Amino acid sequence: MTLAEDVNTISTFLSHYQIQLDPASSTPQHYDCIVLCVSAIFHCAETLFSTLQKHGSNLTSTVVLCGGIGHSTPHLYTAVARNARYADLSEQINGLPEAQVMEKIFDHRFDGSRVRESGVRVLIEDQSTNCGANATETRELLQKHGLLVSGSKVLIIQDPTMSLRTKVSFEKAFELDNMAFEACPTFVPSVIEKDGRLSFDESEGVKEDDLWNMNRFLGLILGEVVRLRDDKNGYGPRGKGFIRHVNVPDAVLDAYKRLEKVVQANR
Repeated sequence: MTLAEDVNTISTFLSHYQIQLDPASSTPQHYDCIVLCVSAIFHCAETLFSTLQKHGSNLTSTVVLCGGIGHSTPHLYTAVARNARYADLSEQINGLPEAQVMEKIFDHRFDGSRVRESGVRVLIEDQSTNCGANATETRELLQKHGLLVSGSKVLIIQDPTMSLRTKVSFEKAFELDNMAFEACPTFVPSVIEKDGRLSFDESEGVKEDDLWNMNRFLGLILGEVVRLRDDKNGYGPRGKGFIRHVNVPDAVLDAYKRLEKVVQANR
């Protein structure tokens, strides 16, 4: 296996791409609720917001923008400042929780008011500071608004590096509520290798400038495998107990071992 193949094996597993959200679709699948876990990867939010602009309440009746102020929040502020479409909002959003940052983007760069008028309720969950809290705080918010309904179908949109863990975190938090969750990372990051250097494959239409620094990306995906492994160091039942058991395939574990050696050697 090449280095790029190992990275892509891990990335595909973590992205857990179950549902494609396509703004061009004429008949979108309907969800009782869509949760957007805010991140600095704007493709996720832009895909959702563009689809909402076209389909409104035919897509969902409730959207939760999810995220407080945590260790990744400075990356969001930086991404806004560097993005030509959003940079003029930079002064307004500095210091705000992530969910409020994304609400401003939704209202100022997408037709948020028209989406609301179509019958979509937009709720703000701005207290959570990590993946597990995204789930528990969202549950409390839905319960508060009378939306914790048995049989509901919920779409989770999250940064692809955290998509799988976020989905299983929600399943853990809502395990007694009989609600179904599906994951939509909106794209799967992949890399190519040329002259010994990794770069992102832009063929899916997501520009490298809008993604992670490569070293940060590699660190993120390596850290996710550690969290998902159900052992004493992981987040599963045999470890911290934050998530349900996840079966990490041998191919992913082997790719992790090879990639970790390369990353460690280059530090």
